[in-house]
Amino acid sequence: MCPMFKYGNVAIANSVADETSLIVQGTVSTAMVAFLQQAVLRMVPYAVPTIVLIALDLLYGCRAAKFRGEKIRLSTAIRRTTTKFFGYVCWLILATTLAIAFDKVWLEWGTLGLVYANELLSVIGNYLETKGVTLSIVGVYRWFIKWIAGKAGTEMSDDDAADIVKNKNKNKKKAKDEAGGN
Repeated sequence: MCPMFKYGNVAIANSVADETSLIVQGTVSTAMVAFLQQAVLRMVPYAVPTIVLIALDLLYGCRAAKFRGEKIRLSTAIRRTTTKFFGYVCWLILATTLAIAFDKVWLEWGTLGLVYANELLSVIGNYLETKGVTLSIVGVYRWFIKWIAGKAGTEMSDDDAADIVKNKNKNKKKAKDEAGGN
């Protein structure tokens, strides 16, 4: 019979099962650490564009809010930026671990490419908003899907361009001219 050690109300037996359990736990822990180390190393090159996009989004988001006449509060800007940062960390973890698990680099590139493209469109949209132009992200994606499918050809049609970009200044000027203003 195995010797018993009593700690409070819990009895712990030293047995072969405990040694096997320790070996399995050590092996699994080592494999997980190696997996996570590889994932973190693959995330490092994506850290710089992530930080740049977050900073640009903060900058142009504040400018667009100021252009719309909204009050900009530091606490709101910090909260949104922090939320965005942790969201990007989650996307980085998802993309890199999927690429490692399935040994498919295109999973990493594709996932992060979509995330970065969406954020870049947001930054561009905020920048253009301060210039009086509205960017339709849905219109951009619709045109991109047509382009991928080969239906858009090599040039963008006028309908596609009108669907993507709407000039607010032109609409304001047109309304002003119709009202008889200068």
